[in-house]
Amino acid sequence: MTHEEFFQDFMQDIYSCAEAGSQFNEPIFVERMCEFLVEQAVLEDFTLISYKKETAGLKLDAWNYVRDNGTLTFIVSEFREQLETLTQTNVEKIFKRAIRFFEKSLDQQFYSNLEESDPAYPLAMGICKIKADITKVRVIILTNTLLSSRLQSLGESEIKGFKCTFDIWDIERLYRIETSGTGKESIVIDFEQEFGQSLPCLPAFIGSDIFQSYLLVIPGELIASLYEKHGERLLEQNVRTFLQFRGSVNKGMRNTIMNEPKMFFAYNNGITATAEAIETDIENGSARIKQIKNLQIVNGGQTTASLYTALIKSKADLEHVYVQMKLTIVPSEQLEQVVPKISEYANTQNKVNAADFFSNHPFHLRIEDFSRRLWAPSIEGGLKDTHWYYERTRGQYANAQASLTNAQKKEFLNQNPRMQMFSKTDLAKFHYSWEKQPNIVSLGAQKNFARFASDISKDWGDNEQQFNESYFKELIAKAIIFRFLDKSVMKQAWYGGYKANIVTYSIAKFSELITATGKQLDLLFIWKRQRLTEATQKHLLSIAKVINDCIQDTPEGITNVTEWCKKTQCWINVQYIDYKLDSTLLSELVDLSQQQPNRKESNRFRKIDDGLEN
Repeated sequence: MTHEEFFQDFMQDIYSCAEAGSQFNEPIFVERMCEFLVEQAVLEDFTLISYKKETAGLKLDAWNYVRDNGTLTFIVSEFREQLETLTQTNVEKIFKRAIRFFEKSLDQQFYSNLEESDPAYPLAMGICKIKADITKVRVIILTNTLLSSRLQSLGESEIKGFKCTFDIWDIERLYRIETSGTGKESIVIDFEQEFGQSLPCLPAFIGSDIFQSYLLVIPGELIASLYEKHGERLLEQNVRTFLQFRGSVNKGMRNTIMNEPKMFFAYNNGITATAEAIETDIENGSARIKQIKNLQIVNGGQTTASLYTALIKSKADLEHVYVQMKLTIVPSEQLEQVVPKISEYANTQNKVNAADFFSNHPFHLRIEDFSRRLWAPSIEGGLKDTHWYYERTRGQYANAQASLTNAQKKEFLNQNPRMQMFSKTDLAKFHYSWEKQPNIVSLGAQKNFARFASDISKDWGDNEQQFNESYFKELIAKAIIFRFLDKSVMKQAWYGGYKANIVTYSIAKFSELITATGKQLDLLFIWKRQRLTEATQKHLLSIAKVINDCIQDTPEGITNVTEWCKKTQCWINVQYIDYKLDSTLLSELVDLSQQQPNRKESNRFRKIDDGLEN
């Protein structure tokens, strides 16, 4: 596939999502790219803002702030309808739009002059109030253009005393990842070039061993530097997120770093890591690692983040801090099988079922099987049945098309439409929105999925046969509800932002109202029609308007709507909203007993399938 063909396919996805005219193309592009960066672990989460003041030279499309390490990220887009080249002059101009916004936000007068209803108001005020806690500013350009080959290194700079880094995600970078077969961008660390020297190591394998393993002692400063540059991308295979210094383990780490740095090596359990490949050399009879590809910290995420946070937040001196590392070289094609086992056996500090967080858990394999095997009925007026394609691992959808001819690819897309592809994080959003937990969904894709993985693991252990064909069909019905509202909200005259929060809270409220009737929405009927009834559509949009007003009515002292939506109290307030379902929708609801025969039949077939598989 050429760059031009990739661009055309990509733009068709954007157009099909927008559907309402060109003015929605750029916001859809920004959201799609931000979701992609979350999957790539470049972003932990994001909040859309779509703020533009051309006369003042200000533009901002999304942002994120990580309180743990004080990193503030600004995202600004450059969207074109044709495949064009982005020059260095363009790049500098785009970066300045976000930088100006940051500089202005440091002054109280800026947000004081904004209307409180302005989407930039809470952000500008928040920046002004927490500026003492900000350690780094990151500006990311998202663009569907090609970056000029003449563009020099972006480097770093200092803005008003704040360290500022720059990054660009263009169509070429996206193309490389989507066609790589791995679904992610490689991390290549050249120790000699970046840190001035290679790392001494002790080989811990013999020639007949399946995998090569090494033992290393790494300076704490180097680990903190790697985490600062690559962030959560180093922890993608880790089974838990950084828990700050709440647990005794983390408090102990912090105390040791600050008060007894020379004892850190003795007290700490060390790091377990994997890599796809390394380049070694022999110096004075000893092995040294010169370069490493795709380093992943499988166990030791808390150690890594603790070192970085102590350095950035507490200005700790890491000169005498050293960490032991066990490094295993695992080829990319074996990551799914090997890494979960390494992680599970290495994790002893906080007990976690490691398999929960990996894409080869039986639950994900079963959903994938259903998604390839079950045909969704054609929508009224349509001619062909289709699949809802579950992308169990990043890049599966693109890889499935990589070796197809144009005719075969057209047939694949007819059977597996792009709008019917969904990922693990999508699945978690569909599930928790309908299960009336919008505050959990609002935590962000990764944290929401971590919660989902833990719950599903328990439910699977209790009764794995409940995850049958009926479960999958009802899941797709929830996806249809979510996707309808997600596409429709931005087209409403009252819409002014916070789409992600409005969507999940509206679905949760709709589900709560139905539950209160003692009946339920016929999800299997939605599966059969592959669309919502007019009554359901009308109520969802009507509820969304009410939700929009409710979530923006924040308590005194809280101006950030996105943060407010993460609170349990926000959901409690929404539950108090007095809203009545009309008779048309009530007539469409079914008794719970009507669904039981279908589920029992699905359970029976699941038992037969399990027997055959065994």
